[in-house]
Amino acid sequence: MHTAGPGEWEALPPEHELEIRNLVKRFGSVTAVKDVALEVAKGEFVSLLGPSGCGKTTILNIIAGFLQPDSGTVILGGADILHVPPHKRDAAMVFQNYALFPHMTVQDNIAFGLRMRNVPSVEIPRRVRDALELVRLPQLGSRYPRQLSGGQQQRVALARALVVRPRILLLDEPLSNLDARLREEMRVELKEIQQQMGITTLFVTHDIQEAFSLSDHVAVMDAGRIEQVGSPSVIYGSPTTPFVASFLGFSNTLEGRVVQSNGPRLEVRLAAGFSIVCPRRSQRDGDAVSVILRPERGILKSARGVGENWVSGVVARIMYLGSTIQYFVDAGGVRLMLLEQNRGEPTVAPGDTVHVHWAEKDVICL
Repeated sequence: MHTAGPGEWEALPPEHELEIRNLVKRFGSVTAVKDVALEVAKGEFVSLLGPSGCGKTTILNIIAGFLQPDSGTVILGGADILHVPPHKRDAAMVFQNYALFPHMTVQDNIAFGLRMRNVPSVEIPRRVRDALELVRLPQLGSRYPRQLSGGQQQRVALARALVVRPRILLLDEPLSNLDARLREEMRVELKEIQQQMGITTLFVTHDIQEAFSLSDHVAVMDAGRIEQVGSPSVIYGSPTTPFVASFLGFSNTLEGRVVQSNGPRLEVRLAAGFSIVCPRRSQRDGDAVSVILRPERGILKSARGVGENWVSGVVARIMYLGSTIQYFVDAGGVRLMLLEQNRGEPTVAPGDTVHVHWAEKDVICL
């Protein structure tokens, strides 16, 4: 049987590279992680998405070995690693502030993890060169971190993590310190590098665009719990809880009650005074529900059309957001928000009476 040497990959029998089971972590009277379970397949890119303080980074630190949980299990490559020291876990972490050693050159920063893993000294220069090529910094090995831009430091931190060829790459909001343009560039590069290496990656972020553009699956967290796990399209298309819907920016969340459940359809009478027809999940007549009307799926017209799901109101405000235009419509005592692609001047103005339509499939009922 072949035994993997330092930095080598070994074929794994388990389906999942990482398994987190019933993880709990308390800090005094505060429970930061509450019975979290998550599975990450080999080569998959998974994001932990949620607001600050929801437990995302705590989970990452537990996997890396910097924190011990109060209970639960972390299995990496089929082995329980909770009692394995951080430097012996087959994981590498990129921190939000990069954590580069200021007194070391770029090449020494990258080589540090290889030396800690006792990689033969004759192999280290080649591995460092390959890592610098991977992150497109082949000429900067002799520089110090203070001589690099923020984007270059981020690349060095990524190279230092990848050079040890870990089973799993842990990323703690590594793009948050970059300006908007550089964040977009690094987002593309990060995904390309991850796919090129086929490395299993767990990414922590509060940025929805980052999570959705990078991830195979997203785990949305709130108050220490995972609220929903799924592909970006499933998470966005079918949020399962009011928190997930609100966190994703679905600002049109209205309360109501089911007045008729007929096969796959529901009719909901909203507190705002109008009715909406939407797909049925498990609701029954009389159930109290929350109805979500997606801002970008609403159709704004000056004249009412035929069919169901038309809401009449008055334009309260119009805001230009560059590529999109945001409309606020007062209807039945509530304010609805709509987004449209900016194709020129809007055809309505504040004070105009308008009619808004949502297709049945674009209405979410929770």
